[in-house]
This record gives sequence, C-alpha cells and structure tokens, in this order.
Amino acid sequence: MKNKLIQQWIDFAKMDFLTAKHLYEHMYPKPLEIICYHCQQCVEKLLKGVLLSKGEAIKKTHDLGLLAEMLQEYETVDEKYLEMCDDLTPYGVKIRYPQELYIEEHHVKKALQETETLYGWLMEILESQKSSIGR
Repeated sequence: MKNKLIQQWIDFAKMDFLTAKHLYEHMYPKPLEIICYHCQQCVEKLLKGVLLSKGEAIKKTHDLGLLAEMLQEYETVDEKYLEMCDDLTPYGVKIRYPQELYIEEHHVKKALQETETLYGWLMEILESQKSSIGR
C-alpha cells in the first residue's frame, strides 16, 4: 500500500509539472500565477513522496522549506535546494488570492527552472530507492 501511495504522489507531482510547462509554452496570455502555483504543488508533492518513502508521516503543510528540512534527517540537502524551496513556497498559498503577490514573466521562468532542478534532485532520491517503492 505504501508503494502505491508514493507512486500516486509522484504521478500527481508530474501532472503539476507538465501542466505548468504546458501553460507556459502554449497558453496566451500566460496565466503566470497558475503556472507558479503548479510549480509549488509539484515540488510539495514530490517532497511528501520522498518523505513517505523514508517512513516519515506526511505533514499538512505547503511550506517547502519545512518539508526540505525534514528531509535533512535522511539525506544531505544542499543549501541551494533549501533556497529554491523558500522561493517557491509563497506560490502555494498567497498566489490563490488577488493582490497577494505580484508576478512577472521572469518570476515564472525562475519558478520553472527551480522546479525542474528540484524535480530532478528528488526523483534521483526516489530512483535510488527503487526497490523500496516497488518500481
């Protein structure tokens, strides 16, 4: 059951990432806030999947920095990843309300780049545990 749940977190994260990229590449005008929201959601779901794979209980939080800090108990987490998590965190909650964040295209490009970096790093961790998640 645990392996299936981890895979569901991974699958949902992938959908968020693909959605963010699709919206950025194909929708005009670009829905900047929604793209950033999907970036944050992607990383949140992957972090929760990785933590679950380590036996950690999933916390109901959108704070990517907190989730990444929890991961430090099991993995070396480079400072750059913590900073990227902190950059993306506001897009999970504040973005859902008008006038909470002002977003321009350069913010979206950075969010997509950071998400891609974090996605790769977190998937490497999961790949290194293939046998434990039944893939």
